[in-house]
Amino acid sequence: MPATADMLRELVPLTRLNEEALNQLAQRSILLEMKQGDRIFDIDSEDDFIYYLLDGRVLMTDRVGVETLLSADNRQARFAFGKLKPRPAEAVIDSQTARVLLVYESELERLITWHEQLTIHEDSALSLPDVSSSLLVSELQIEDPQLKDNNWMLSLLRSRTFYQVPPENVQKLAEKMEPVLYPAGESVIRQGGPGDCYYVIREGQCRVLCNGVEVGRLGPLDAFGEEALLSGGTRNATVEMITDGLLMQLSRESFNELLIKPLVKRASLGEVKSMALQGAILIDVRTRREFLEQRLVRSINIPLFVLRAKLRKLKRDKTYIIYCDTGTRSSAATFLLAREGYDAYLLADPQRAFQIMAAK
Repeated sequence: MPATADMLRELVPLTRLNEEALNQLAQRSILLEMKQGDRIFDIDSEDDFIYYLLDGRVLMTDRVGVETLLSADNRQARFAFGKLKPRPAEAVIDSQTARVLLVYESELERLITWHEQLTIHEDSALSLPDVSSSLLVSELQIEDPQLKDNNWMLSLLRSRTFYQVPPENVQKLAEKMEPVLYPAGESVIRQGGPGDCYYVIREGQCRVLCNGVEVGRLGPLDAFGEEALLSGGTRNATVEMITDGLLMQLSRESFNELLIKPLVKRASLGEVKSMALQGAILIDVRTRREFLEQRLVRSINIPLFVLRAKLRKLKRDKTYIIYCDTGTRSSAATFLLAREGYDAYLLADPQRAFQIMAAK
């Protein structure tokens, strides 16, 4: 049975987290159904978890035999146990059955820190660039052109993408994003054009065109433009305003510094082998023809140009290792998956991988 946000809601310090953070933490936590006599941890043990007792009883015994009984019926169970490492006591289930929640300590600390940073922004009316200098088309029908309220940014920061961003980068993002107004019918980016910026839609609706054919639509808080920035190539689609719109623009340099570095995790060949044995899925984001010509063992093929459309078919409880032959398309794909909250890694040395992991 997977962990849920409801299980975490009353635990301390998880009570301080909002719904999105609780859901994310639940996806990264482990729920154990245990029975009497099962050992949770030993004296002097160390691991990456802290523990919460949801049901049942746990008996903790230190090295001189002093015992402490923890019951889920007691308010003390709202607090984590096993936080002190190396652990001064062992912990064993002392009831017929029990449920114990394992939470990654580093993940919890990151979310708590991020949440505190966000609270500071809410309390201090997060400062954003003045849009008045960008009012090139005075008749645009955009509410609040001075951006006096920052609800859009707070919503953006609560999205899956920005939960992955280190708290110290949050304020920098707010400072670096530049507001730009676009009238209906204008192209924000053009297929074949240079990739110089990353965009987040604050207000308005856009259509995505590939070779003149509409292939999708985008709305508030949707982002686009990462593929060309990551690949160094040209834009692979045109994005055109359906309505008047207000977009937030991030330069290539800021995009690389504030988003790519924290979001794109890399895995060495040795790490990939270990992760694959534990159930990680390898995704080849090259074209179907390239994949059929040569691929890595036990990999599946989802070409980069259809990855957005296939995201809903990917399971969020799985780990994904992304590769191509050069690292260019796979970097864009890894960023896209990470931005949507998937546990994704970029294969760091694809050329070496093709030498020793190629399918026969």
